[in-house]
Amino acid sequence: MGTLALLTPWIASHAIHIGLGAAEVLQHRSNQEPSRLGLLTVSFFASIPPWTTLFLFLIVFVIGGSSNVAQLAGDSGFGLWSLWCSWWLLLFFANPIALAVLTVTALCPPYPPRHGKSFVARLCSVVGAALAWYVVVTWFPDA
Repeated sequence: MGTLALLTPWIASHAIHIGLGAAEVLQHRSNQEPSRLGLLTVSFFASIPPWTTLFLFLIVFVIGGSSNVAQLAGDSGFGLWSLWCSWWLLLFFANPIALAVLTVTALCPPYPPRHGKSFVARLCSVVGAALAWYVVVTWFPDA
């Protein structure tokens, strides 16, 4: 999978998650319904590892142009490779846990049509976490 083919749905899923989640929070505040934001809040906190993975991927591989192989990173990219290597183990364990939590939040009510934004936001968080887990497994640091 090419970098652009990976980044487009990955960034889009996170952007939709944040945008629809914020819209649901603003709508909830205006109509004074009983709280239905618990699962959405859990999905935001559980999305921290996938967001961290996305930001590190953008910094190290897209903006920095480094490689996941230390010899191919070169002198200028070795610091970026070291950054990826130092975070990789934490992301290796945190992303599947986040994916499991996000899957559970997406499967729990409230469902559409009444709370469609919340459901789609939680579903997009699952897509973003799955892509983050794919990146961590595929782009493991190699010496």
